Amino acid sequence: MKPRRTMLFSMAAIAAATLGLVGCNADEAPQPQPAQSAETEGAEETSTEFVAPKSREVPEACAELELTLGAQLEGGALGECVGQALSSYGTGKMEISGETTGLVEFSYDPEFNVQGELQSPAGPVKLAYVGGEMWIDSGSGPVKGDAESEVLEEQLAAVAGELTRMYADIEQTVQLIQAQPVWQVAGDFATVELRDGEAVEAYKIVSGGAFSWHEIPVSELIVWFGEDWVPLSTQATVEMMGMRSTNGQEFYDLGEPVTIVPLG
Repeated sequence: MKPRRTMLFSMAAIAAATLGLVGCNADEAPQPQPAQSAETEGAEETSTEFVAPKSREVPEACAELELTLGAQLEGGALGECVGQALSSYGTGKMEISGETTGLVEFSYDPEFNVQGELQSPAGPVKLAYVGGEMWIDSGSGPVKGDAESEVLEEQLAAVAGELTRMYADIEQTVQLIQAQPVWQVAGDFATVELRDGEAVEAYKIVSGGAFSWHEIPVSELIVWFGEDWVPLSTQATVEMMGMRSTNGQEFYDLGEPVTIVPLG
């Protein structure tokens, strides 16, 4: 299966924790492209199960790289690898840490879909991005994104959906890594504890200094991989809107089936 999309920065902390529903206003929000009609009635009531490929192969872009302790990696080649590594599993789950926390499950085939429950600075948020449509529930009931709606919450949900689509695109991850030309594999293995309690040896790959991605200053980005480029976790320290924050994500249940449904 050819990998199509991937996820870093937790889709920019799930589109900045769903934008205005946690503090942005309509004048500040970027304008998305017109979305499909957003009647909340008639939403799919049945679950959609996404099943990963039967076997995962090391992506070609990764197989060509030297994953050894102390190795220096060039950002161009590493970007292509990281952009494919997670999506090579097809499905999985992720725990987000930082100002926004929560659990997310996702799929990449046939299209990118994600569902999760998050705790943002403004409170709990449920979201589902499925079939190209964003659903958000910040405590007052589910809202379906509609860029042409006159209802502010529906406009902002559409913006969050558009940003989720943008940040989940594989090319964004490729560009993120390639924005820093030099990366260094640590000289010693790092110990990463998985959610099931198992401790594994991991390769810790660190950006070679600060860099900028889409005008966002990135002080440091670290990615941890197991043997055969198995994604384990990431940690990014970034500055957005004058605020400095460190966000992490830990991957688990890669390749396991997930069920993602609209919230309505």
